[in-house]
Amino acid sequence: MRRFKPFLIAVVVLALVALTAACSGDDDSATTIADYYEDGVTETTEASATTEAMEFAPLAERERDGTEGEEGGVGTDAEEAITATDPADLGRLIVYTASISVEVDDVITAGAEAQAAVAGLGGVLFGQETTTGEFPRSVLTIKVPPANFQEALQRLSGVGKLLGQSVYADDVTERVVDLQSQITTSEASVERLRGFLANATDLETVAKLETELLNRETSLEILRGRLRTLDDQVAMATIVLALTEPVPDVPEPSIELIQTGYDGHDGGAGCPGADELQIDEGSAYTVCVTVTNDGDTPLTDIEVSDRGLKIDSDEFILIAGSLDTPLAPEGTLIFVFEGEGDPDWSGTNPAVRATAVDEAGDQIRVEINRSLERLRLRVDPDDSLPGFTDGLGKAWEALQRIIGVGVVLAGALIPFLWVPILAIAAIWFMRRRRSNGEEVTTGNADSPAGDGS
Repeated sequence: MRRFKPFLIAVVVLALVALTAACSGDDDSATTIADYYEDGVTETTEASATTEAMEFAPLAERERDGTEGEEGGVGTDAEEAITATDPADLGRLIVYTASISVEVDDVITAGAEAQAAVAGLGGVLFGQETTTGEFPRSVLTIKVPPANFQEALQRLSGVGKLLGQSVYADDVTERVVDLQSQITTSEASVERLRGFLANATDLETVAKLETELLNRETSLEILRGRLRTLDDQVAMATIVLALTEPVPDVPEPSIELIQTGYDGHDGGAGCPGADELQIDEGSAYTVCVTVTNDGDTPLTDIEVSDRGLKIDSDEFILIAGSLDTPLAPEGTLIFVFEGEGDPDWSGTNPAVRATAVDEAGDQIRVEINRSLERLRLRVDPDDSLPGFTDGLGKAWEALQRIIGVGVVLAGALIPFLWVPILAIAAIWFMRRRRSNGEEVTTGNADSPAGDGS
């Protein structure tokens, strides 16, 4: 018995030591967990700050400190903190937008009706752009609470005739969570830099810290602005309503000109002629111009001309139809010009002008379509020797040119006629003075005093 007593004492002592160590370990573990829950916000902030600091650390240091996804590392704690505050546990954040196109009788009246329709749903008009004129249009930007989004769409679609509608839903939950995480990290970084700046004494260090603090504060405000924008978009759905009036039937005025010709002069009795004509120099010919209104609107102020033949609109003679009243659709006018062949012509170049009017006679400011078919005219020059009559005519033309040149020169010299007159008067005066001087000299020579001397 005495032999086993020391052995039993040793066993009891070892058991007591082991029991004491186990109880001490349990107490430490309980204290650590309680402290974590009591200071959860502080632990999360410290983890985020540590994560930001390690972003600038070398890869070897991050692997050594266990920040590359090791169990119990800082990266794991940060992920657990984000998951615990993820808004997805409470619901999704959705941005609702829609665009509606509606045809109405009057865009001004319909715009007021649209605003009244969504006023009871908490709708607010955020913008309106209205244009009047030939094609009136009004675009309204309206925001409503998401709960009344569908009802607002139905009411706005009923303002007039629905032409088109597009509805979009954008889930921004992950973007909001990411922005919140970045803001938390940036806030911790800014606070840490402010602490460093408060303890800094070196001017160079203070300058660097102030620059870095300004950059991080600017980045923080940008992140907060993005988050506020998303919050506003989630809080109010956006509807863009486009109001248009029915497009009136656009008239299509059109006019057709066909130019023909033939030999001789007969007052246009031979119209319409052929589309090709070959004549000799000086031979008589007749040009026929047929104008047809092939559109769906009346036409007024119709004028025809030909710059190639040097024919103005007032030289054409109307032989069929009337210009006193508008030319109705499918109506026709025929104009005639009689002339003689000139080899200096560059070819025919007909043109027509007209004004489109409505049934009341008011002008319609639309473009008129024109189609032209021109005469192919050829004038052969006269290569024969000139006769007596031709020579006399050429001589008379030359005389007329000489007389014309003389008249032009005379007209140019008349303002300067005083110059030769003044010169003649000066010459006459000088001669008169010289003549008087000679008479005086002669008289003095023949006097008695002269003899006595």
